Amino acid sequence: MNKIYIIISALLLMACGSTEQTTGFFVGATSTTPVSSGTTVVSVDVPAPAPDDTLLNITFQRVLDRPFGPNIPYDVYNGALHIDNNYFNEPVVLLSTAGLVQDGLVQAVFNVTEARAHSVVGLVLRADGPNNYLLLGVNGRGQYTIQRCLNGLWIPVMGLDVFESSRLLPYRLSEVELTAEVHGNYTDFSVNGQLIQVVRTTIPPTGQIGVFVDAKVNADLDRITVIPL
Repeated sequence: MNKIYIIISALLLMACGSTEQTTGFFVGATSTTPVSSGTTVVSVDVPAPAPDDTLLNITFQRVLDRPFGPNIPYDVYNGALHIDNNYFNEPVVLLSTAGLVQDGLVQAVFNVTEARAHSVVGLVLRADGPNNYLLLGVNGRGQYTIQRCLNGLWIPVMGLDVFESSRLLPYRLSEVELTAEVHGNYTDFSVNGQLIQVVRTTIPPTGQIGVFVDAKVNADLDRITVIPL
């Protein structure tokens, strides 16, 4: 009987996968349980809204602007959504009620007020939940990353390194404009107006969109835009 338990335990450990290739990321569930700082993070138990082909341009000039739904624990003031994840070891993924079911453009503008050099802010494409999406992001070192999160396991796209070693962006980015123009199976990924990478996926990266804020990051989201083409 003990041998059966040992075999079952070994199979479960093998199914968990590995996240060693994604240094700087934490792969795990978030929860609404308050921690010692008194801040909460987003729950993964709430079903993600179905994507809809929607024209969206939110600049957070109104405190009632809620492109990610009404139940997120972050406040809107001074023309931005303030995502304070500085005290947590898990990233925040906010999924919008708007998405793309055809070609289009998605854009997010961040003002990063506090972050570690390796921490990432990014755009989320083709999401069908908080553990399945395509991430296009940059860190404070000026490096970019393009990865697929599949059931919580990070997978490189097109054979790209986790973080491209050839830094094409300024060091210590503070104001970051991330743009993804989706056309068919291709996505043109730009940072602050500079084309960084043309990404090819096996299936079109259309679907629900959102933003990614890494652990130990305090960032203001100034704008989120979805424009079907």
